[in-house]
Amino acid sequence: MENFKEKAFSYGAFAKIFGHLFLVMEPKIFYHKLLEKQGKLKQADKFGFKAVKKWAGFVTKAAGIKLTVEGLEKIPTNRPVLFTPNHQSYADVPILLDALKDFDYGFLMRMQLNQFFAIEQISHILHCVPINQENAREGIKALNKTAEQIKNGLSMVVFPEGKRGYSNTPDEFKNGAFKIVQKTGVTVVPIYIRNAFKVLEGSGGVVTPTDVKVTVLDPIETSKMNREQVKALNERVYNVILAESQKYEEE
Repeated sequence: MENFKEKAFSYGAFAKIFGHLFLVMEPKIFYHKLLEKQGKLKQADKFGFKAVKKWAGFVTKAAGIKLTVEGLEKIPTNRPVLFTPNHQSYADVPILLDALKDFDYGFLMRMQLNQFFAIEQISHILHCVPINQENAREGIKALNKTAEQIKNGLSMVVFPEGKRGYSNTPDEFKNGAFKIVQKTGVTVVPIYIRNAFKVLEGSGGVVTPTDVKVTVLDPIETSKMNREQVKALNERVYNVILAESQKYEEE
């Protein structure tokens, strides 16, 4: 009976999420496109970011996610930043959009996710940069594009692991995210996401109500770093997030 209830909740959550996506978000996506065609780009951005963050809030609630957020006051508000969270789940994106809803930012995201029409449109609204992880040359172009977004004033989210880890302990960080720092001198804001993998991947694809915590850690200023210090950022940020993860006992 318990298994039936879990599956019934999961099917209901998926139905709510996809129903909301097509019935509520699609008209907003259409209106965003209209504003862009009319050349009202600032208005389109304001409308689009607000709409997507509302969508993300609906997703987290429909999935039964009880979200706790700490450290928002640490995020600089007078300049773009590079958010570097650990990566556990497909749920990380709506979780972050809901947790950091007072800020506007895009994502460096896997190109494969853009194959779904509505996700492609949401990605466009957020000024996300798709990355082809199978092609090194295209990967470099995506990193350069992400750096340009930051130079143009938009904060960006990059998952340094490059893939989902399915665990509260972060996997090894790759260097790509920190090549963006070399090009921009952007402030890095590490973020630790806890328990997101339990929402979906940790339960065999069944949407499971979960307590998720997002902790914003101390920003790292990079503008005055030398080349060696920037190269060491990969390990530094990893260790900061790892240390945060070790404050909790694994459940």
